[in-house]
Amino acid sequence: MIRFIVPFILIFLPIFTISSYGVSGIVPSIIFDTILISLSIRIVSPNTVKTVEFFGKYNRVLRAGLNFIIPFVEWTKSQTLYRKNFPIDVEWITWDNVTGYIWLNVIYYIEDDKNDTQDGNIYKSIYNIDDPKTMMRSTIDEQLRAMMVTFTHKNIFEKREEIGEAIEERLRVKLATFGYRLDSIQVRDVKLESSVMAAMNKIVETQKLKEAALNEAEAKKIMQVKEAEAEKESKILLWEGMAGQRMKIAEWFKESVDLIKQTDSSLNAEKVLQFLLDSSRIETLWNIGSKENSKLIYLNEDLEWRASKLVSGSDIM
Repeated sequence: MIRFIVPFILIFLPIFTISSYGVSGIVPSIIFDTILISLSIRIVSPNTVKTVEFFGKYNRVLRAGLNFIIPFVEWTKSQTLYRKNFPIDVEWITWDNVTGYIWLNVIYYIEDDKNDTQDGNIYKSIYNIDDPKTMMRSTIDEQLRAMMVTFTHKNIFEKREEIGEAIEERLRVKLATFGYRLDSIQVRDVKLESSVMAAMNKIVETQKLKEAALNEAEAKKIMQVKEAEAEKESKILLWEGMAGQRMKIAEWFKESVDLIKQTDSSLNAEKVLQFLLDSSRIETLWNIGSKENSKLIYLNEDLEWRASKLVSGSDIM
């Protein structure tokens, strides 16, 4: 009923003054209404509420829109309902006595449950707690310190999700007692002290170098095997070619010997073969000697004698 007192006065006073003093009472009533409106009117913006205290005692809640209070006997306190970010960093010590740091971002808000009694969220968020950030910091710090002593510095980075879930569960219950709601907790970063981080990075770097060396050695081994296989294949082909060449030469010699023996049956195979070999050597020497700036050195005197003899006339010729 108190909330309707001011609107009632604003309507009743002009009627009373005009009926009592006539037209001359209009001006004072307008002035009084203007002053009363300026002191009593409260405009509440969206995502904001105000609580009203009547002589220092909680009375009611004002929500978005135009509202009135009784000047000089009622006062208001504001509370926002939109989501807020609260970044927080905590220092802790692991099971193996390594100092670490974790950076969190807490997103929280007040949900208007439309309950204007002292059990409602709005009342509890204003009158049951003075500084929610200090409460959240102490709750998170307590939860983290209790958890971190069970982890080693090596597996702490694998526990990011588990840490976030544990803190969120504990903080959600704690905030609810003060009318707040927890939207989410984001684990922004986890770090160890610089000397430990440098040592861990060195271990990772060494491991990567080891893997790179093993990969390089494996690649080199594969290349050597491939080169050996290729060399083997090339030698096989070379030997096959040489064998084929020798077969052809043998067939040519046989055909040449048979052809020469047909012209003279008195010639034996040994003389015919020696004649062919000498002819081949002389042809080779001729090809070499006919080239410019070429030099020919005889290391076999018998070959030179045979060549001169063949030029002058062999046994066959």
